Amino acid sequence: MNTYYLPDDILDGAATGADEVIIRSYSSVHDSVKNRIVLNQNMINLLVSGTKTVVYPDATAVVNAGELVVLSTGNVLTSELLTEGRQFSSILFYFSNELFNRFLIKYDHLLQSVTPLSGKQSFLIFKQDNFVKQFISSVQALINTESQLPAAIRQIKLEELLLYLLHSDPVRFRAIQIITKDKEQLQVKKVVESHIGQQITVDELAFLCHMSTSTFKRRFSEIYHTTPQKWLLTRKMELAAKLLRSADESPSGVYLKVGYQNHSSFSKAFRNHFGNTPSDYHLQHLNVAP
Repeated sequence: MNTYYLPDDILDGAATGADEVIIRSYSSVHDSVKNRIVLNQNMINLLVSGTKTVVYPDATAVVNAGELVVLSTGNVLTSELLTEGRQFSSILFYFSNELFNRFLIKYDHLLQSVTPLSGKQSFLIFKQDNFVKQFISSVQALINTESQLPAAIRQIKLEELLLYLLHSDPVRFRAIQIITKDKEQLQVKKVVESHIGQQITVDELAFLCHMSTSTFKRRFSEIYHTTPQKWLLTRKMELAAKLLRSADESPSGVYLKVGYQNHSSFSKAFRNHFGNTPSDYHLQHLNVAP
């Protein structure tokens, strides 16, 4: 029996590179039973026709036409059956834990008051309402228009779908266990990435993560492959540069928005990072012709 590695095997040997979202239209005119699948990325399967069965070590999902299923990474057995002589057809989204973590961080304010269902789930099935059916049509139109969708469009379409599922059923959405199995890692990311523009120390970040400072530094290094101080400095400078490229900002006001107590320390750090002062950087980008 063959083993299929997804999404790798559908890429025909092409490297995924920086593509964080892969979208594929899939169809078959033959039944298939108990295919061995290694899911190296999470998958959303929007089933257009046919029936799909997915067997995890701890549970089995049966998905019918007019439903969608969110599947976590791992080893599974899948069967695909035609119905009423029609072909098996679906739209597939593949995406990483890292991308889903960023989604959770971005929309954390929508999830804070939601209590998830008890227990872990490797999959979650949703009915396709009118919105989802229209969404499928829009994806099919995009796929039929272009052989390779731009990365930005693929990411926007995935975010659109995830956000709608979150909006339509927040309690069940919280039960999706495609987030990294390491909740501690997600906690570290949520804390540090939401405090980039604030005056906060490494000790304080460790406290917010319910860790000792030494444990926090070790876990941070495992996640970001650098120290908290270097990572925060880089992110603060990137944020400052983004603000300074706007005509609505001024160097004298930016330092507070990136977590510095005074303009002089901010100006010194910015000059060391970019090679010129915040004022010079601001003027240079104001003078660039549109």
